[in-house]
Amino acid sequence: MEDREPRSTVNLIQKNPYTPSWIDWLTDWIDKLPGSPWFYYLGLAVVILLLQAMVMWLEGVVPVGTIHRFQVFFAGVIAFFLAMFYYLDKWAGSALEKLKQELMVGEEKYRELCFQLTTLPMWSTILASLILLVLNFISELITGPYLPEAFAQYSISANILRIIYLICWILFGAFLYHTIHQLRMINQIYSNHTDINLFRMRPLYAFSNLSAFTAGSFAVIIYGFIAVNPGMQLNDPVLLVWILLFIISALVAFVWPQLGMHRLQVAEQERLLDEAYMRMEKAVARLHQQVDEDDLEGMEDLNFAIASLEIEVNSIKSVRTWPWEPETLQILVTALALPLGLWFIQLILERLFGA
Repeated sequence: MEDREPRSTVNLIQKNPYTPSWIDWLTDWIDKLPGSPWFYYLGLAVVILLLQAMVMWLEGVVPVGTIHRFQVFFAGVIAFFLAMFYYLDKWAGSALEKLKQELMVGEEKYRELCFQLTTLPMWSTILASLILLVLNFISELITGPYLPEAFAQYSISANILRIIYLICWILFGAFLYHTIHQLRMINQIYSNHTDINLFRMRPLYAFSNLSAFTAGSFAVIIYGFIAVNPGMQLNDPVLLVWILLFIISALVAFVWPQLGMHRLQVAEQERLLDEAYMRMEKAVARLHQQVDEDDLEGMEDLNFAIASLEIEVNSIKSVRTWPWEPETLQILVTALALPLGLWFIQLILERLFGA
């Protein structure tokens, strides 16, 4: 049996600020099962995949043993959403624990913040899922229901695929809300409860990897959907707009939680610089006074003090005010932009050579 840490410090039985969502009850239940959670999420994906495949085989849609890419995608994306709920909450709890010494809160407030960071409100989560489901129905009024042509005459397979497709939208709505809720809490924790110290930056990086994983998940979803639908035209402007929207959303998901901390760090940097410049002003004024009075006693110490203040100013200016490692942003941007860049290259080659 795998020895692992709890998903978070959340206790669904204790008195909490709000009622946990069904997602939190599910992830808490999985957390108590023996073995790795990945086993259960992968198992769920396999069950959904086999269910689709067996129905298609029995109904004669495809030969026995044939599995379509979109079946793998829909089975995988359901398990992916549920696994991301679990692991993002687990990582959020661990990140908050790393930041604990920098928080200006007591133990009770810390437990409350941890609960809010790792737990969704029940009714808001349900509402978010319903909103995405309604938006999908509205979109289908314009473009028509999503259904591969091969399923047109196979009602059972079509209905199974339709149900799984709508479940994906329900989970996507909950995932969007989870992203907004959790990243808003990170911003609140950074802005309202964290002690700012420019010379102790590493604890402030605690949430940057979490934000990067959240942002990267958007790319996994959109690129995965496009990969299993080869009939989509990559030069379709509507498709490119959707891709760009997902990329922008991913970058916003990464940057937004850090904005509050960035503003506070900039303010702290400016405060330290103001103090250093005031001391330098006094030192320079004293230097001028001694020169005017032709008093050169202690001049070497005064010059050393001014040079030390210049080093302090340069050191303060060199401190990064964004709470993440530069490599984290570089990796994220590359992961988001590389597939789109490859598609643009393909489009250009097609235009030039008619490939």
